[in-house]
Amino acid sequence: MASSMGRMGLAGGVSTHRTVRKGGDGFSSRRGSCGARHSQVPGLKALRKEDLELLNQAESYMTTEEQAELRRLLEENHKLRQVVTSSAKQMSPQQLDHFTKEYSNLAKQAEQAGVAVDTAFKQAQATSPISSGAAARSAGGRLGAVATATVSAGGSGTFGYSGRSYGASVLVAEPPGLAPTAAPTAPASADTSNSVVNGASGSSSTRGFAVSSREYARDMASMSVELDATLEDEDQGHEHTQQHAGKSLDQQVPAASTRTEPYAAVASRFEALLSERRPGGVVNAAQAQLLDAREVANRKQDLASEEARKAALRAAAAAEVESHDPAALVAGREHWMIITVPEKPVAGAPMKLYFNRNQSDKLRHRPHIVLQYGFNQWELMPETGNRVDLSPASLPKNGTMDFWSCTLQVPEETFEVNFILHDNNGAYENNNGMDFTYGVEAGITYDVWIDTAAERAVAKEIARKEAEALAAAEAKRQAVELMAQQAKDFGRHKADDLKNSISRLQDGALTVLFREGTPVYRILPTTPVAGGKVKIQYNRLSGPFGKFPIPEGQTVTLLYGFNGWQNSGKANMTRVPPPSASSATDAEDWFETEVALPREAAAMNFVLKYYEHYDNNGSQDYKIKVGLPPGLTLDAWADQVAEDLRTREYERRLAGQRVMEEKTRRAEEKKKAAQDFVKAVERRKVRHVLFTSPEVVTAGSEVTVFYNPRDTPLNGRQQIYLMGGWNRWTHKRHFGPIAMHPPVEGGEHWQATLSVPKDAYKMDFVFADVPGGDGTYDNRGGFDYHLPVEGSPIREPPLYVCHISVEMAPIAKVGGLGDVVTALGRAVKEQGHTVEVVLPRYDFFLHSPVVKDQMRYETEFDWGGTRIYVTTAVVENVRVFFIEPRNGFFATPTVYGRYDDEVRFDFFCKAALEFLLKTGRQPDILHCHDWSTAHVAQSYWADYHPYGLYKPRVVFTIHNLNYGQKKIGEAAHACQKFTTVSPTYAFEVGGQPVIGPHAHKFMGIRNGIDPELWSPEDNQFLPMCYDAGTVVEGKKAARQALRQRLGLNGWNDKFIVAVVSRLTGQKGVPLIKHAAYRALDRGGQFVLLGSAPDPRVQADFDALASQMGGQDAAFCFKYDEPLSHLIYAAADMVVVPSMFEPCGLTQMIAMRYGAVPVVRHTGGLRDTVFDVDFDKERAAWELYGSSDWKRDGIDATNGFAFSGTDGGALDYALNRAIDAWYNDRAWFHSLQKRVMEQDWSWNRPAIDYIELYFSALKS
Repeated sequence: MASSMGRMGLAGGVSTHRTVRKGGDGFSSRRGSCGARHSQVPGLKALRKEDLELLNQAESYMTTEEQAELRRLLEENHKLRQVVTSSAKQMSPQQLDHFTKEYSNLAKQAEQAGVAVDTAFKQAQATSPISSGAAARSAGGRLGAVATATVSAGGSGTFGYSGRSYGASVLVAEPPGLAPTAAPTAPASADTSNSVVNGASGSSSTRGFAVSSREYARDMASMSVELDATLEDEDQGHEHTQQHAGKSLDQQVPAASTRTEPYAAVASRFEALLSERRPGGVVNAAQAQLLDAREVANRKQDLASEEARKAALRAAAAAEVESHDPAALVAGREHWMIITVPEKPVAGAPMKLYFNRNQSDKLRHRPHIVLQYGFNQWELMPETGNRVDLSPASLPKNGTMDFWSCTLQVPEETFEVNFILHDNNGAYENNNGMDFTYGVEAGITYDVWIDTAAERAVAKEIARKEAEALAAAEAKRQAVELMAQQAKDFGRHKADDLKNSISRLQDGALTVLFREGTPVYRILPTTPVAGGKVKIQYNRLSGPFGKFPIPEGQTVTLLYGFNGWQNSGKANMTRVPPPSASSATDAEDWFETEVALPREAAAMNFVLKYYEHYDNNGSQDYKIKVGLPPGLTLDAWADQVAEDLRTREYERRLAGQRVMEEKTRRAEEKKKAAQDFVKAVERRKVRHVLFTSPEVVTAGSEVTVFYNPRDTPLNGRQQIYLMGGWNRWTHKRHFGPIAMHPPVEGGEHWQATLSVPKDAYKMDFVFADVPGGDGTYDNRGGFDYHLPVEGSPIREPPLYVCHISVEMAPIAKVGGLGDVVTALGRAVKEQGHTVEVVLPRYDFFLHSPVVKDQMRYETEFDWGGTRIYVTTAVVENVRVFFIEPRNGFFATPTVYGRYDDEVRFDFFCKAALEFLLKTGRQPDILHCHDWSTAHVAQSYWADYHPYGLYKPRVVFTIHNLNYGQKKIGEAAHACQKFTTVSPTYAFEVGGQPVIGPHAHKFMGIRNGIDPELWSPEDNQFLPMCYDAGTVVEGKKAARQALRQRLGLNGWNDKFIVAVVSRLTGQKGVPLIKHAAYRALDRGGQFVLLGSAPDPRVQADFDALASQMGGQDAAFCFKYDEPLSHLIYAAADMVVVPSMFEPCGLTQMIAMRYGAVPVVRHTGGLRDTVFDVDFDKERAAWELYGSSDWKRDGIDATNGFAFSGTDGGALDYALNRAIDAWYNDRAWFHSLQKRVMEQDWSWNRPAIDYIELYFSALKS
């Protein structure tokens, strides 16, 4: 379908214009894609020597105001000189020759304008009320050198410094490499006699013309546009050679600047530049105002004329569409396929299209014809849809013609109409893949469309954000309304229940109670009412508390509730004299307190407590009857209760919502800060090669790129070129090639400055030693350089990533693969991309509390000799599709373990691809994992890419190379990129036969952990939640809870060494045993959580548990995730002595809980744990991007490591950790705090994977 739609494609987008590659053909320039760069306002030091001399001489005869105005005028000239020079540098010899001739003519006109202005100024001076002193001071001024241009004798089009033009206010500088020509002597007639400020224009009725500096600047800019438009094709046909006109290739490349704006914009910039405020009282103010008014009037008149012309064309087009004769229209055109009315469409008017079905081989016999259309290279789409059905035209049919027709409206902001025709069933007529394209009248130009792209994108994004804000506000309003209604229903329901059960609630209630003649409690008032207060007096000697004394000053606690212990509370009761002195006996010792009764109270329940002693009326509790408020019936009271309950429930819900919103806000802020930190670290890491000023690139501003080629393929090159684009190379504007400025003396960085488009969100570029074509390129190993651009109103279009996997945590987790699929999917989705997962539907899902109640039918189809059903659910905020074939392949209680696992999983891989094809999904990336879904890569390219599933690229991740190497090798060959789960593991396995031949597309990206799942700050499994600031207290509470749960001795609060691991050879079983012995030998405690799939290994550990288990060692041979949280929180050290470890999650989880890792440096363990004694430099670089940890005062180390495989090697690391705990507890606690503060989440890996995905798309 895609190929049948030509340039449009399914999305109707425009293809990327980036063509830079090593050995490639450089950039293909696009008309209107470049423009002159803004230049900073120069200071005095930036002016030419002649200008400075003029300023110095002016001090003798000019006032201070006049000198300031002269300086500003010269600065304007400097700016214009830079624009002209920059334009000339980018011209071919043919363009330069044309430019020189045109500029010479303009310069002559400027000379005439100067004479005219001079005459007008003298006339104005004669009648001006301004004092003649100022004029006299200016009469001898030296401002009047007339602008001229010189053409070399050889006719090569060189040009040079032309002198200063007072009337035109313009200077021209010579291009690099050409010697400046001498400035000609100014003719006497051009010697002006007053101080012309602002470069203002004059007029002369005798000469019959008027020119202003603004007009001159517009002419210059417009001429640049014309040259760019008319000579572009000619320039494309010529090779840039060093022999032509004596010019080198370097002279045709802009030096450290780029045209990032169209030439047409130059005029508007200089319009503003040259029409700044004019000081009052100058001689030419009246003339300048008059000319400004004339310019405005002329522009309005021109605009009105153009609008009238367009309106006439639109009216004519509408009339033609309405009144044309179809028979006359097709006469003589019976063999045409497409006829339009009007013949050339008009923007802002209707257009009728006739399609001759008999002239189309593809649609000749199709009964249904659809026009699918757009405008401006398919970038402008009608809001009401871009498809319209054609109907048979009222014309005769024969073997030559069978016309169908439809009418559509052409928008005003259009330069072309694009369309294709099809039958809605796969048959397309698309002009042989090029689509049909018709230019329009009365519309806009291509350049205007490109120039306004940023504004359109901004407006679209603003509209989107406003719509989202309105939708969010409406959703919030509806949620509040629902909350209010739910609170109202809650209050009414509770009040009705209370009214109906009041008798039962008050049954057995007493206002006073005696036990064997001794008063137990009394209340005041004796008939308390709802909404009032009650004083309860309790005689402790009447019950259990009479068996022991209660010292003076101590209290008894009243525990109370209402209506069956609802709204419970407690209050302290203080000792008081007996209620009546005459009745006081030795059997009375009274305590009292006062309690407020809620409005809904019908009865009050209470008991008494003194430390661990209770008086609960013999397990019957005490009960007091509460009466209705005075003057209220039962129904009226129930109504008041309903309202009170509604108010309280509504406030409770609102408070809960605010708490949740605040929690979400803080989490988002924390995540944003972590992501910004990752980006800052990455910028620091490449600073020795690349950095920018400012450090953060901002949309709509300038940025200077600094590049050091020393450690790159461009080391030692004599010239460096910068070339690039924006928005992942999809932006219509590109920059370069720019000849970068060489390093300053003593420096190493080349530099170039360019302007950032307002709608840029990503800056993309490469470096080269040639401006295009064959040469050496630094494209960051095929990834290109990409810098984020802040402040853009445009969002990066999301990727569509589909994981095809046989595991996913928590519903189908066997090992780390399942964790990665879930966590990586969530992390990429949180970056704004679309992520889906395809899984087999195992039978054990029917008992999963996560998905069993939310699975929904998605689709079904026949494939592979069976019927396949697809269901869907959301797991961990990621959409998951479950493939369920009726052949019983996945009617299993486990993921792995059947004799036919390979056959089953190969079937699943193709069934998943079939599902994507049949449902019309077109992911950008298919991400498959390990041997179990490695078959996806080969099957996709062989069986699905040629047949409709055309868009995806394949990324493959190796989680463990020990299984299925043949399939892994096939996937490595077929995929576009493949990874493993840590850089060090990638290095360790890079020489394997299945990887080596494809090493150019192989890399390691470490895994991460889910900081929300493994969070000591919000964790129901811990006795006390804690963060880095309270790590000491939190871990102490966790140790106490763990010892109590496992029966360990809590004496002396010993250190705890923990192991949380599967007990396999990979995990270092002998070293785990050694760690247990060493922990107890050094006076600590040891805890193990895990089990062994090998019965022999399990038997060994059973024996070890029998030998060591007791007060200081505990062995838990099971999978218990809640217990693992408590162990990580309680442990002071976690040992991970793996023989090999692709990544490992244990050490990162341990650090999240403040447990110090003790690891063997292999695979991902080396990439995440940095030894406190010998890894300071590496840790500072990896975690902070610091190349000098001493200079920067950074200690990012986080654990203890060893390299050997015997007990002595483990002792080297574990003993150092234990020594630190014994000898410097404060330092050890600071280390625990440090490891908690480090970010081992998916923030950085997700960014790396996203860059990998984009790189795969280019492959």
